[in-house]
Amino acid sequence: MRLNAALKRRILFAVLIVISLVLLTAYFREPAAGLLHNVQNGGTDTMSPVQSLAARAVQPFRDGYRWVGDVLGANARNQQLEGQLESLRGELVRLNESSEENQRLKELLDFKDAGIFPAGSTFAVARVIGKSPTKWEAWVQIDKGSDDGIVLNQPVVGATLPADKSLSGKGLVGKVIAVGRRSARVQLLVDQASYVDALVQGTRAQGIVGGSLAGRLAMDFVERDQPVEEKLIVITSGFGQIFPKGIPIGIVQSVGEVDVNTYKRIEVRPFVDFDTLEEVMVVTTPRPAGEDYEDMSTVAPNQDVGTGGR
Repeated sequence: MRLNAALKRRILFAVLIVISLVLLTAYFREPAAGLLHNVQNGGTDTMSPVQSLAARAVQPFRDGYRWVGDVLGANARNQQLEGQLESLRGELVRLNESSEENQRLKELLDFKDAGIFPAGSTFAVARVIGKSPTKWEAWVQIDKGSDDGIVLNQPVVGATLPADKSLSGKGLVGKVIAVGRRSARVQLLVDQASYVDALVQGTRAQGIVGGSLAGRLAMDFVERDQPVEEKLIVITSGFGQIFPKGIPIGIVQSVGEVDVNTYKRIEVRPFVDFDTLEEVMVVTTPRPAGEDYEDMSTVAPNQDVGTGGR
């Protein structure tokens, strides 16, 4: 019974194939206006509304599928673009930092070549790697030490962006007060224990510039009969054996006179912004033989200067 059913299906399948071949042969041989062509056109016209309806029914699903694909593709593209944007932002920050650092170093080199320092002076550019943790002291730690020719009491200068256009941004920073092999400590000019002989350009009035606990500079011991005016430049006088003559310190901000006082009280605004100091330049010119500064202390040659207080 099963064999007869299978045989019938095979015979039917063969008959359908033969009919299909006959119809196809007749279709391709007859003219365009033939019977089979007319039947096809009629069937197409009949099925066209059904196909149109089916297409309309399927279109929302097709549009939804495309929308999902577009959303997923856009999300992946968005994530890719966000990654590229973050990378570009990081690169921009790095380039800006490099540009600012190059500008600061250029200012230092220009300062070195300004003809202020004695002939034959040598210099070591160092980065600031630490600062005093309290207001009681004002110092910075630099990344150069005895291995780089740094010794006690060498003068240190710097260049920062000026707070306003009346300041040059280049001037005296301080002096080296402790030295290790790979680092050193620099006492800032605004430290309350810092003093330097100075004079006022234009009037040649002489005095001593010192720091204070408030981080300000004042020029003391200026005779009352010596004329001093605001906005005049204060420079190192060259007295003593530490600071060469002519290093800019700052400008006269105010002049105070009291009848009962023997000296003027002069406020000096430093050229260097000590809060934004990032690089400095140590004047490493060797000291004359026989110079000794017993009042200063140093770290043992095989040690580095720590970041704690003195």
